[in-house]
Amino acid sequence: MSAPGASSAPSAPAAPGAPTASGRAQGVVRRVLVFLILFALVVIAAIGLSGLLERAIGGTITLAGGTAALAQSLAFTFIGVPLAGLLWWWERRRLLDSDDRASLAWSLYLAAMSTTALVTATVALGSAAAAGIEGRWRPGDLATGVVWAGVWFWHRSLRRSERLSPARLPGLSAILGWVYGVGVFATGAIAALAALVGEALAVVAVPLASSQQWWVPLLQSLVWTALGGLVWWWHWRREGARSASGAFAGVALVIVVGAAAAATLFAIGTVLFVLLRLVFDTAPAAEAIEPLDRAIAAALVGGIVWVIHARVVAERTDATRRGARLVVSAVALIGAASGFGVVVNALLAALTPTLAGDNARTLLLGGLSALVIGLPVWWIAWRPGRAVPVEDAASTARRVYLVAVFGASAITAIVTLLIIGYRIFEFVLDPGGAGGLIERIRGPVGLLAATGIVFAYHFAVWRRDRALAQEAAPERPRRVGRIVLVAATAPADIAERVKAATAASVVLWQATDGAGPVDDAWVARLPAALEGVSAPRALVVAEPDGGVRVIPLAG
Repeated sequence: MSAPGASSAPSAPAAPGAPTASGRAQGVVRRVLVFLILFALVVIAAIGLSGLLERAIGGTITLAGGTAALAQSLAFTFIGVPLAGLLWWWERRRLLDSDDRASLAWSLYLAAMSTTALVTATVALGSAAAAGIEGRWRPGDLATGVVWAGVWFWHRSLRRSERLSPARLPGLSAILGWVYGVGVFATGAIAALAALVGEALAVVAVPLASSQQWWVPLLQSLVWTALGGLVWWWHWRREGARSASGAFAGVALVIVVGAAAAATLFAIGTVLFVLLRLVFDTAPAAEAIEPLDRAIAAALVGGIVWVIHARVVAERTDATRRGARLVVSAVALIGAASGFGVVVNALLAALTPTLAGDNARTLLLGGLSALVIGLPVWWIAWRPGRAVPVEDAASTARRVYLVAVFGASAITAIVTLLIIGYRIFEFVLDPGGAGGLIERIRGPVGLLAATGIVFAYHFAVWRRDRALAQEAAPERPRRVGRIVLVAATAPADIAERVKAATAASVVLWQATDGAGPVDDAWVARLPAALEGVSAPRALVVAEPDGGVRVIPLAG
């Protein structure tokens, strides 16, 4: 047999028409550049058309910006639109006749442009409607909204086309639109409910003088609520975001649940804080209930969004359910730990005569509110008293969660220790400065106490889970890591075939005699021949009669 030359198999002539590695790379680069240019041209064309439409519905040729803005709109329209149309005509032919439709670049372009058009259109139309409620006419926002809505409808038709729809990540645009719609709906609904609650509470807390009637911001918020609800419903139901599968859909669902849980728990904690202040604090009622309107609104809206998506999570995979539970646990843990730290801060503040008692009481009530709300929710989501199944202890999501929690706690504790040390040395060097020692370190000490407890608990749970997973994990048999294959002839992709069959890297040596050819049947017999062989490397010889001879190699 001949001495080994290069570490790769001798290449056989490629089949006619088969794409080479360099050809595939050029295709990827071409598609990325084409879609980037198309994205820019569509944006330019939309800006130009929006400017011209603004002047048409505004009733004058020269609005803000004068002739310079008009010249820009004309240039963007009469240059951008033809170029975008020409490039799309050329690329559309390739989408129909080649593998561009299955490329990731096409999917990302549709998602990026659809989301950009959706956000721009809704923001512009919402701003135009909100201005109209105040009696102001804004043709620019209306024109922008109409043009970008047209861009969105065009790209939606491309996503729904049987011949042009993307073969990869088909639901990406729907998922992004659904998340955006939820955010707009929640923001608008919270503002609308806050306006109503604030007006109802006006008998207790007289608002400051305002040039607006209370119903003006209410109607404006309802506009955003309607827009967000429409976008949410359309993408959730009509575009199929609710039934979308895949990792990205699961991650988006977990993020929405976590954000809704965070808003709801924070708002409920604020409501409890207001109630405790009204009962135990000496502050005026108007000052105490100041944040109550937005807190009640956020609690109601956040709770509705949380419940709706939690029901969907219950229908998804175990990984999605576990991820949602961990996110809620993390949100509640942050609230409980923050509340505990504030309680320690307040107790230390009560020891210092320089701080007014009312301020220490207010601080204590705030910490108790966060602790009372966060701790039970964390207990329900995390369930520390239950026996952890082996599959949970070995799950990647739980391990990442534990490492992230105690890692962040450790970093926070280190930074807090440095701050405490700085404050102590500052007091020793300048004891006559503002505030005593306790006053200077009470905040960092409270934070250190909370992070220390969080770190110790989660680090202990991580070690216990790791030991449980290691005990339950079956012993993995040692396998050959590298194969030196000796054969007379072999296909050009023999390295990929053998690696797929054995999970080992392959080096091919071509023999001049004493070895046989390698084909699919021979590759199928190779795993059985390697069974029981434990060595870092193995010399595998293809026998002339089709057999497999394995020689383990040391090192």
